[in-house]
Amino acid sequence: MAKAAGKNQVVKPDYGKWAGDCMSDIFNNELFEAFASASDNVYIYVCDMKTDISRWSKAAVNYFGLEGEYLEDAANVWGQHVHPDDLKVYMEDIAGVFSGKKKYHNCQYRARNALGKYVWVECKGSVIWDAEGSPIIFAGLMTRIDGQSKYDSLTGLLTTQEMHYFDFAFQSGIALLIGMDGFRKTISNYGYNIGDELLISFAREIGDLCKPEWKALRFSGDEFLVIAFASNLQEVTDFYEELCRETDTMKLEDGRKVGVSISAGGALFPQDADSRDVLINKLEHSLEYAKNNLRGSLVFFSEEIAKQHERGLVLREDLKQCIRNDFKGFELFFQPFISPDSGSIAGCECLLRWKGERIKDSYPMEFIKVLEDYGEIHEVGYWVMEHAIKQQAEWSNTYGELQVSFNVSYQQFLDDAFEERAISCIKKYGANPNYIIIEHTESCQVEAPKELAAMFGRLREQGFKIALDDFGTAYASMEMLKWLPVDYIKVEHSFIRELAQPGHDIDYVIVDSLLEMCRRLGYHSIIEGVEDSKVADIVGALNATLLQGYHYSHPICRKDFEKLLDKNR
Repeated sequence: MAKAAGKNQVVKPDYGKWAGDCMSDIFNNELFEAFASASDNVYIYVCDMKTDISRWSKAAVNYFGLEGEYLEDAANVWGQHVHPDDLKVYMEDIAGVFSGKKKYHNCQYRARNALGKYVWVECKGSVIWDAEGSPIIFAGLMTRIDGQSKYDSLTGLLTTQEMHYFDFAFQSGIALLIGMDGFRKTISNYGYNIGDELLISFAREIGDLCKPEWKALRFSGDEFLVIAFASNLQEVTDFYEELCRETDTMKLEDGRKVGVSISAGGALFPQDADSRDVLINKLEHSLEYAKNNLRGSLVFFSEEIAKQHERGLVLREDLKQCIRNDFKGFELFFQPFISPDSGSIAGCECLLRWKGERIKDSYPMEFIKVLEDYGEIHEVGYWVMEHAIKQQAEWSNTYGELQVSFNVSYQQFLDDAFEERAISCIKKYGANPNYIIIEHTESCQVEAPKELAAMFGRLREQGFKIALDDFGTAYASMEMLKWLPVDYIKVEHSFIRELAQPGHDIDYVIVDSLLEMCRRLGYHSIIEGVEDSKVADIVGALNATLLQGYHYSHPICRKDFEKLLDKNR
C-alpha cells in the first residue's frame, strides 16, 4: 500500500491491494458510505491501526475541510482542527482509550470547520483488539452539537449533557445531588425573579467551593450535581458542610436575607454505580430519602435506601390498584370527640387507614404522601368525604346529631369541583352540614390564600364548619387567622402531651392563652393529644369545646365506635 512520505499528509491508496487484509470489509465503499450518509451532521471515521490509515465520510471531508477521505496519522491531523483550549482534553481521552484505561472514546470539544469557525462536536469511538492485545481497528463517529449549550444559561454551570463524557467505570470518586429545601415556597413568597437570583448565588457558591478537578453541574430546577473525582468521603462531607454554612443565609441584591436549607444525596463510583444512568438513579433515591427523613442532611446511598425506594414503588402500584378496584383496602377509623362538661361522646374525627395486598403495614403519613405526590389524593379524598358524610347521616338517625370531621388536602380545596361534590354528598345522604367539620391542616403550603379563603367562605355559607388543624406550630397559625374564615381551632398535640410533666408550665400557659384567644374571637376549640388521665384532668379545667386523644380512645373501626356510642346513650 502506498503511503505518503511524511506525516500529516493525504494518502491516496490503491484500494485493490487491500482486498485481503482485515480492513477490506470496513473500507468497502458500499458498506462505509451506507453508514456515512445516515445524517448530515454525523461524521463516520474508521482507522486501520496496523497501517495508521483512516477513512472519513465525505460529509466530514467537506464540512471540516479535510484533504481527502483517506488520511495517515489521523490523530495528529485531526488534532490540528481541535481548538487549542480543548486539545489536551482530546489527546488525554484518546490516550486513555489506547492504553486501556478507558473503554470508550467519549469526548466533547470544539473543532474548526472549513470556514475556520469552531463548532462543538461530540466524538465517540471504540477500539477492537487482536488476540495479542494490540489495537487493530479504531472506529467511531462525531456529532455536531453546536446548537446545544454546554453551559446552563442561568447559572453558568455545566449542563447534564456533560455527564455523557465522564467515565464512571474507569474513574473513581463521589457524586452529590444537592437540592434546595422548600424552594417552591420560596418562589411563592418572593417571586420567580428572587428565585432565579438565589439559584445564581447558590451555583456560584458551589463553583467556588469545588476543587479544580471536580465538576459542578446544574441538574434540574433547584438541584445541582457535583462530581468529585478522586476524592474521599471526608473531603466531600467537608464540602457539603461548608456549603451549608455559606448558604444558610443568602443576601439578595436589595439587601434582604433569605435562609436556604439544603439536602443532598451521595453515591460512590464505581462502587455504587459504574454508569451515568445508574449513578443518577441512586443519587435521586438518596436525595429523596434525605428530604423525606433527614432534611438538611447529606445521605449516602445504601441498601436500606434501595429497599425503601422499592417499597415506595410497590406502595404506589398497590394504591393505584386499590383505587381502580373500587377503593378496596381503604377504610375509615373513628376517634371520638369528648365533651369536657358531660364526658360524653359529641362526635368523632374520621381517619383514613389502608392495607394493600403486598404492603400491609403502611402508616397514614406514608401512604397519604404518596397519594399527594402522584396526584391520587383527589379521588381518595372524595371517597373519604362521601363515606364520612354518609356515616354522619346514618348515625344521626340512631344516636342523634354527632359532629363528624374529616381532613381535606390543600390540593383538594383548590379543585373547582370540591364545593359542588361536598353539597352533592349532603343532598345524597340527607346529612346536616352544620354537623360536618372540614379540617384544613395548617402545615400545608398555601400558595393561593385568596382562593382558599373564598372556598372556606362558600362552604360555611352552605352550613359546613371549617377547622384549622395543628394550630400553634408556627407563626403562620396567627397569620392565617387574619384571612381564613374558620369555626374550630385544633390545638397542636405537642403542647398537650407533656402538660403533666414537671417543668412544662410554659406549655400550660401557651394552651391557656390559645383557648382564651379562641373564646375572645368566637372560635370553638378542640384539644387533641390527651393521652393519659393526668393530662385529661388538666385540660378538663381549661374550658375547651371538645377533647380528643388516646385517653378516651384510639382510632377504631366503625363497629367498635358504635359500641362506644351504645354505651354513651
